[in-house]
Amino acid sequence: MPMDIDKIWVFRIVPIQNLEYILRDGLYCKNAGKKDKGFVTIGSKEIITQRDTRIVKCYPETVVNDYVPFYFSVRTPMLYNIVTGHGVPASPQKDIIYLCCKLSELAIEDFQWCFTDGNAAKKISKFSNNIKHLEHLDWRSINTTDFRDENADGDEDRVRKKHAEFLVKDHVPVDYINGIAVLNQTIKEQVEAILKDLDLNIDIKIKTEYYFL
Repeated sequence: MPMDIDKIWVFRIVPIQNLEYILRDGLYCKNAGKKDKGFVTIGSKEIITQRDTRIVKCYPETVVNDYVPFYFSVRTPMLYNIVTGHGVPASPQKDIIYLCCKLSELAIEDFQWCFTDGNAAKKISKFSNNIKHLEHLDWRSINTTDFRDENADGDEDRVRKKHAEFLVKDHVPVDYINGIAVLNQTIKEQVEAILKDLDLNIDIKIKTEYYFL
């Protein structure tokens, strides 16, 4: 049965410290070189560097860092590493927020887009710009919220597959951010204040299930 892309959301996790800057200009790819002086970088520097040279196989004249990346999943191993400081600089979980977008609004002719079946930095990950190929993603791995070894069922590749990505070339305007998910009421109020200052109306929801509690 074909997948209903109207029901699929994609997510980008960002530090709340970057939110005002993002909501002023939208989301830019790393290679656009547009960063505020106070911009906070999260994630593995090694993986970010790998993405500088990883070719996007369906657009071979480009690399992964030419794209704004989103996950199909929440509560990812990447978030766990950020929260615990495992291999990356640690950040308080409350300071990480989700920018939520509708796949159907990004997978359009206005954008150059594609998706992967796993972490885009990994050589074995496959790329596609055919929306029908979404069916080939491992949605079991994407949707799991518990990726511990005892739940692997012999699949040692599940962490890579959970990090399947949707990629949009260059820039995603603010208008395409449909929602913001946060950990608690305090952060929700901080986000509300930023939105008010910028005269923006974006739905904010407390989504504790997106976090490690």
